[in-house]
Amino acid sequence: MKCYRRMLRISWIAKRKNTEILKELKVGQDWLLNNIKARKLSYFGHLKRHDSLEKHILEARLEGKRRKGRPTRRWTEDIKDWLQISPTEAGREAQKREVFRRRVREATSTQTCQDE
Repeated sequence: MKCYRRMLRISWIAKRKNTEILKELKVGQDWLLNNIKARKLSYFGHLKRHDSLEKHILEARLEGKRRKGRPTRRWTEDIKDWLQISPTEAGREAQKREVFRRRVREATSTQTCQDE
């Protein structure tokens, strides 16, 4: 919302409701989040279809112990949560571009329906 307010040049002390700002921009409440999610999933599919350095980094395993404390959230955990399948299975689906695109569309559209 802070970004939206800056785009409209609304002062941070102005008493405007978030819903009014979203209506003014003609944007749904989760538009930005769904856009980021769709782009992240499509980039994941792109990485899995091509043999590149990024793919090797994504699939790499590090040896040794991890640091103390809560484990950091991994990129593949988002993929797993959004698609409801393992990243390995998602990688196999990504080889079939149309199947993966359909799954991405379903993942981004069902999230909007559940929130509303």
